[in-house]
Amino acid sequence: MKTIIFLLITSSMAFAQAEADSVNQIVDSLFIQATTKNINYQDQARQSKEALGEMGESAVPRLVEKMDTQDARSMHALVDIFKLIGRPAVPYIVVALGADDPFKRRLAARALGDMKDSTAVDGLLRYTDDPDYRIRAGTVVALGKIGDPRGIDAAVKALGDDDYLVRLDAATALSMFADPNTIDILIDALSDSYFGVRYKAAEALGNIGEPSVAPVINALSLIEERRSFYMLIEIAGNLKDDKLIKPLSEILKSEDPLARAVVVEALGKFESKRVKKILRKLRNKETHPLVIGKLTRINLE
Repeated sequence: MKTIIFLLITSSMAFAQAEADSVNQIVDSLFIQATTKNINYQDQARQSKEALGEMGESAVPRLVEKMDTQDARSMHALVDIFKLIGRPAVPYIVVALGADDPFKRRLAARALGDMKDSTAVDGLLRYTDDPDYRIRAGTVVALGKIGDPRGIDAAVKALGDDDYLVRLDAATALSMFADPNTIDILIDALSDSYFGVRYKAAEALGNIGEPSVAPVINALSLIEERRSFYMLIEIAGNLKDDKLIKPLSEILKSEDPLARAVVVEALGKFESKRVKKILRKLRNKETHPLVIGKLTRINLE
């Protein structure tokens, strides 16, 4: 009897291994077709991705093994396929975040962000303080793409990171979250040493919209650092709220021609007779060529 049981177990294990080998062979074959560089076979490549997507969870372990690739085409294909498979692939990719291979880890963060599945949030949060700055950056921007509020605190913390690329992805994530509770820290980020961070912080304030108006007005009257000041003027123009017209108009009295020029650009975004009247009045007395040039690009009639 023991011999029979042993033979049955061995047979079952052999069958399971054969079945796994068969699945792996199918995945390998389809993946080769999905990553072809031949432009004449792009329809076949698309169909192969779709076939792998239809295989669902059964294809995921073998696909995860391929995530240590450094080939851009293969990385892009893996992300596309994981998106087709969806939630069943998430736990496997979260495990890949802790892999030894740095390329697999970065691709895992990228895939989870593009998949936008909220079940990945807890896994991503475990790596937002990772020693590898690329993982810190990748996980925080992935959280922004997913959009689950649980990721906001991590993005705010990352905005103070020593590495500028992490700060950039943190600002990008906060732009996606567009959470009014982050307005003050985003205004502070307008003075960041890296332009990309300042740009994304400005974008975030614009995405937040009306709740940003009062803090921007207040900051315009307080901030002396010129780089941040000019950025605030641009943000005010993007917000296009009538409450901003007066504080912007006051800046037209400044002796700084660059500030006046930036204000002209900002006010030019307003569809308002009141604004056109203000700018026509400025046109009649302005002498600086930079400001005059900005005025000529706006229809003031």
